Amino acid sequence: MKIDWKARLRGLSATAALPQHKTLLLFGIEGILYQFSQSVNNFGNCLYATRMGASDTQIGLVQMIPNLLALILLLPCGMLSDRMPKSRTVPSICLLIVGIMYFFYASVPIMGGLKLSLFFVFLGMTVAGCVLYNAQWQNFFGDVTPSENRNPVFTFRSRVMFFIGILTPLLCGFAMAAQHTEAEKVMVLRIFYYICGCFILLQFLIIRKISCVARPKTEARFSPALIVKSVKAAFSGKYFRRFFLTGVLFYVSWQIDWSMWYIEQTQYAYMNEAHLSITNAVNSIAQMAAIGFFSRLIEKRSVYFTMIIVEVGYLLGTLCALFALSPVFSDEARPFAFILMAIIPSALECSFNLCLIQMMLASVPHENRSLIISLYTLVITLSNAVVPYFGVQLYRFLGADISAVFKFNGIIVLMRLASLVEIIWLFFTTRKEGRLFAVEPEPEKI
Repeated sequence: MKIDWKARLRGLSATAALPQHKTLLLFGIEGILYQFSQSVNNFGNCLYATRMGASDTQIGLVQMIPNLLALILLLPCGMLSDRMPKSRTVPSICLLIVGIMYFFYASVPIMGGLKLSLFFVFLGMTVAGCVLYNAQWQNFFGDVTPSENRNPVFTFRSRVMFFIGILTPLLCGFAMAAQHTEAEKVMVLRIFYYICGCFILLQFLIIRKISCVARPKTEARFSPALIVKSVKAAFSGKYFRRFFLTGVLFYVSWQIDWSMWYIEQTQYAYMNEAHLSITNAVNSIAQMAAIGFFSRLIEKRSVYFTMIIVEVGYLLGTLCALFALSPVFSDEARPFAFILMAIIPSALECSFNLCLIQMMLASVPHENRSLIISLYTLVITLSNAVVPYFGVQLYRFLGADISAVFKFNGIIVLMRLASLVEIIWLFFTTRKEGRLFAVEPEPEKI
């Protein structure tokens, strides 16, 4: 049977032109471009610093410095976003700035004796810009997607992001492993950062294509009084209070081993660039395979129930990492044990963002929503700036050896157990109130 390819293409074009499908497609492309830069950052930033002579303490600063910069800018950006006629304006500006800064970041190694100092300057500009973008993207996403479409659109975006998360670390890691000198390895990272700059600028153009309705003009000016008013409005309702507690406990218990994870992989599991890239790719494959199941689980059992499984995944991940670092495995086998032990926890963890953003949108009041989201993100960013660095210092205080690694992870197990208990409590209280599938905050009875 002959296939009319022209008719098929016309049909696909007509389908893609439908508003709901166009939004899904554009968010998918936006997610691909965004994930490329995030994958390169997650894989390469610590390696980039290491190749330029950074110490363990400076590795801890890789998380701290950009997040401190983001802290300074989050509230002004949130207030500015609330004053803009369209919620996409501020995220668009963030993308434009970040795209340009990547070209400076990629050029740091040629800047002589100042290269490590300038590394942190432009690291701050790129990563902080992404933090600001992500905070405002959540508000933008809530504005341009009807509540009934959020889960399928976000799921599609997450699925294609996982796919890019598989390819990017593999390409970067094996390209680095194939090089023989430090300069050649650094050059590979530089090329990928230049590509990041190009992709972020393309992402800026894509997000401008997403239809965004103008909002009512507000005359509110940025002031301490407005911040106090917004905080009181948000915390006067129990829904946001409970979500805030959930989010903070989750992020603190998750973030504490971000820098330590890299130290454990490279210094105790003896992983090279190829091993690190395989780890990221395998994790992304597991997450891409699982995201559809968890998306359906969210629709059937709610984001709150699904978040319990996420918390179990993070707890299991810590226990699996400890097993991979145990004397059961030889030095040669340890990298592969570490990779294998991460597969199931990664699959269980994949829907955390899918859950948290929908939980947040269901609890944040509409008035000054962008500012309230910025305030919440500010707290999370503060913990992101301080907690990973604190984790490294705790490890050093415990002795900075394999014994310290086990003691450190024992503390993490206790923290993640506390976070798990809290989300279980939230699930049962929310179910009792009949709000498991609420998509917007509702007036509370007094």
